[in-house]
Amino acid sequence: MHLVLERLGRRAVVGHRGFPAAALENTLESFAKAVEAGADIVEMDVQVTADGVPVVVHDEDLRRVFGVGLNVRAASWGEVAAASGGRVPRLEDVLRLVDGRAGAFVEVKHPEDVGLVLDVIKGVGAAGWVAVISFHLEAVRAAAGVVPTGLVYAKPPGAVAEAKRAGCSIVLPRYNLATERAVAFAHRLGLYVVAWTVNDVETARELWRRGVDGVATDDVAAILPTKPL
Repeated sequence: MHLVLERLGRRAVVGHRGFPAAALENTLESFAKAVEAGADIVEMDVQVTADGVPVVVHDEDLRRVFGVGLNVRAASWGEVAAASGGRVPRLEDVLRLVDGRAGAFVEVKHPEDVGLVLDVIKGVGAAGWVAVISFHLEAVRAAAGVVPTGLVYAKPPGAVAEAKRAGCSIVLPRYNLATERAVAFAHRLGLYVVAWTVNDVETARELWRRGVDGVATDDVAAILPTKPL
C-alpha cells in the first residue's frame, strides 16, 4: 500500500510546510524537525523558477518569508538561492531529505508545473511515498494514476464529489469545512479527509472526533499527542 494512504488509514498528523513552530517554513531544517518530531506526513509547496527548477516555497514572491522582493517564477534557481541565503530548497533536496521516513504531500500551486514535479518525484524514487495535492482540478487530474492525489479547498460548499470525479484519493478541506457530515460523505465515496491548518489542541481533538483521517499543523509536537490511538 502507498505510504501516504497507509498513514492516513491509521490517522496522520501532517507537518504543514514542515514544522514552522520550530524552524522557518518550507526549509530543509523545518522538514528535518518535522520528521524527527514524528510527523506521519509532511506537506510542502512548489513553485518553478524561470529556468525550470521546482523549488519548495509557498509564495511566488520571497518578501513575506525572506524580506526580499524577488519573484521566484521570474528568477533563475541561482538567483532564488542567493536571495534566500540558500534557504529555499529544490524539491529534489527536500524529497531526498525525507527519503520515505514520512509520507509527503507536494502541493502544486500552478497546474502547468505538474509535469516537472512528477519528473522530480519519479527521478528520486519517491512515487511510493509522495502524493500530489492542489487547489486546481486540472493539476490533480494530470497526476492521477502516477501517484495518489488530493484536492485542497477552502470555500463552501466543498469539493468532495469533484475530487472523486477527478480520481483523487484524498480531500483536504480547510478545517471549518470538515464537518461530521462532510467527513462521512467523503468516506462513503472512499476518500480520506485531511483538515488544515490546525494549531489548537481542542480544535484538533474535535476534528478527530468528527472522523478526519489527518490534521495538518504548523506545530507537530503540540498536535501529535491529540491523535487517537
